Amino acid sequence: MASASRTRDDAGGVWIATGIVLGVLVYAGIVITVMAGFTVAVPLVVIPPVVVGLIGANSLLGGGRTHRAPPRAGPRGPDDPIGPA
Repeated sequence: MASASRTRDDAGGVWIATGIVLGVLVYAGIVITVMAGFTVAVPLVVIPPVVVGLIGANSLLGGGRTHRAPPRAGPRGPDDPIGPA
């Protein structure tokens, strides 16, 4: 049992690494099943690299959003109308 003075580090790095390793192992298993002739799993082999490639291309092309609020015309006050006039 852990002592009270020992703090637990729940930063999540271990779980991220575990997820990546398990994901790679599952993907490798699916690739092996496709190589063995189980052609139903082909989309599971093809689609993930395509999605990663599209996301990477979007990042390289400067896509994505800035997370800033859109500019307002002016400060809102209690006398401003709620909807269009």
